[in-house]
Amino acid sequence: MNHQFDELAKGIAQSVSRRAALKKFGVGLAGAALACFLTISRSLAGADDGPSTNAAAIRVTTGNTFALVPTSDPNVFGHPVDGVAQVSLMGNCHFHGEATIYLPTSAGQPIRILSSSPWTLTSSDGANSLKFDTEGTATFDPANSLFANLTYKVTFVGGTGKFARARGTGTMEVTAEFTSPLDGLANWTMKGVVINPPSDN
Repeated sequence: MNHQFDELAKGIAQSVSRRAALKKFGVGLAGAALACFLTISRSLAGADDGPSTNAAAIRVTTGNTFALVPTSDPNVFGHPVDGVAQVSLMGNCHFHGEATIYLPTSAGQPIRILSSSPWTLTSSDGANSLKFDTEGTATFDPANSLFANLTYKVTFVGGTGKFARARGTGTMEVTAEFTSPLDGLANWTMKGVVINPPSDN
């Protein structure tokens, strides 16, 4: 009987020791996993590059006129755009853009629009401007071919005043209506992030 009791006590002691070891191991494992997660999160967020205190969301709404300017190639048009805008980071602005439109040359290709120089938002007082390159595609409304919907990728490439070194990306969504074969009206919205690197001075 004593032998059986000793074996039982020994088993209980070993079980308690195993549970304590597992608990200690589990805490250590959890700590290691947490440290690993934080390291990965910091890396993905760019935390090692410092906080993004110079990044700001931008929202833009506009109304503008546009034109298609024929070139020697019947599938390529110049595309000047002018209008007014309300910009979250700048207030009231004038907007100007120059682009090139490439019509499809075979079935299944989209209409492509590429900025030929940076498009510019200029604040109403002229103190600041924000420049951006654009790359977009257009599709006509199947219900009314005078309307078109356009989607652009935006890359910020500097400007003047407080946006002289601005960088960042965004997207634009455009609704356009042709009022003649080569002219029309449009409005667009933009959302993105503008990053103003700190001055070297």
